[in-house]
Amino acid sequence: MTLSAALAEQDELSALVRRLRELGAQRLARKVVTVMSAKGGIGKTFVAMELAWLLDAVLVDLDWDDGNASTALGQHHDRFARIPLLDALETEKPPRPKRSGRRPDLVPCHPDFAVNQPDPERLAKLLSRWSQDWNRGVVADTHPGGSDSTLGAVGAADLIVMPVVLGTRELNALEGALRELVGYPILLVPNWIPSTPPAAERRRLRELADRYSVAVGPMISTYGWLRTRKLRTVITAAPTYSRRTTPVVRELTAVAGAVIEHAG
Repeated sequence: MTLSAALAEQDELSALVRRLRELGAQRLARKVVTVMSAKGGIGKTFVAMELAWLLDAVLVDLDWDDGNASTALGQHHDRFARIPLLDALETEKPPRPKRSGRRPDLVPCHPDFAVNQPDPERLAKLLSRWSQDWNRGVVADTHPGGSDSTLGAVGAADLIVMPVVLGTRELNALEGALRELVGYPILLVPNWIPSTPPAAERRRLRELADRYSVAVGPMISTYGWLRTRKLRTVITAAPTYSRRTTPVVRELTAVAGAVIEHAG
């Protein structure tokens, strides 16, 4: 690719990200997108962080483990003077999202949330109320599995985004989750897909989507370097995209477009 072609591609992709953020702010205002998975280790938090930026939404972190979005974005719980999420649960006043440069606005989580989760109905009402008070879209990143907070975020959701890895155990867990969530609006996002996806697992994913009447969105390929990336930012928020990041940014923008289509 020539330099001029590469610069033109950069301009096109940057314009697409700006347009998605405008559309997200308009069409997802006062809506909740919940990112969840039946098991951990499938890239849920990565997808949630990138979607929050691309949709210009507030990222509400409900995952209290150390590998959560808060830590990934540089918000270490041991540095908090106050804990916005727990304060909001106590006072029922909407928390003030933390703003910090090229990262999504964030309501960080804290390990103490594990033993201070509200019941699902109360959390669902709070998430919906916060979204309305902020007049913003919310992307809720959840703890893997079926905790009270995850069930609450599911109850509030205008759309549930479920990253999916094409493996036998992962698809078994997905089937169990879909069985429990019949009737909910769900978008499956195939994640960490190799250049030659396994045919049997692709067929099974399609069969599950058809059986439970859920949508399958654009896929995200395998990028080994993402596992060791240390920058406390989201990829799609970079001022420019390198040859390495351009393909994943294109895939993430396609996923964000599908979220706007299904939730907006």
